[in-house]
Amino acid sequence: MFCLSENIETLQYVAALALYDGCFSMRPRRYEVIIADMNREFLEKICHDLKDIGISCGVYSSKRDKAYRLRIYGKDVVQQLNELAINLLRNPNDVLLAAAIDAEGNIGMYKNQPFRTRIVMKEGEKLNAIREALKKLEINYKEYIHCRKRGQCSYKVIVISGKEENMKIYTQVRIRHPDKQRKLNLLFNSYSKPLNT
Repeated sequence: MFCLSENIETLQYVAALALYDGCFSMRPRRYEVIIADMNREFLEKICHDLKDIGISCGVYSSKRDKAYRLRIYGKDVVQQLNELAINLLRNPNDVLLAAAIDAEGNIGMYKNQPFRTRIVMKEGEKLNAIREALKKLEINYKEYIHCRKRGQCSYKVIVISGKEENMKIYTQVRIRHPDKQRKLNLLFNSYSKPLNT
């Protein structure tokens, strides 16, 4: 059995990732957490870390789409992850922000704005948690309405602009997605200051 206190950061990260790119199932005989991503390497690394602390999981491909699924199972661990997710929404931190960027973020260079981190999220509790985490870390950001379809404008885009502000995030926040880590390393190539990746 895993020890919650010794592995809290890993478990918080997985719980937050499930909030932003997964789901919890807590039905009798069907206790599981499913997290989806296009990058199999990313999910397999998470599963490996979970297995190291005694948690059962597996990664498989889906017939419905090209994404992969990480399945975490076992009543005790699923209940613990669900409790951690609820606590993170109430008390957002850098781990929640890292998972939100890994799940819903986009890092890149854009016209007239050399460096941006963007997070697209529907208005609600999960978006509020991202806002709160950014405020706690004293990260400046702007927010815009995002319409997915005409008349459907319930989404917001959080934008962190400029190398200095992004450096401020990524020296405090440890993202784990390999695609986003590669983008960061390319964009911060000219900086000697090490990133928290």
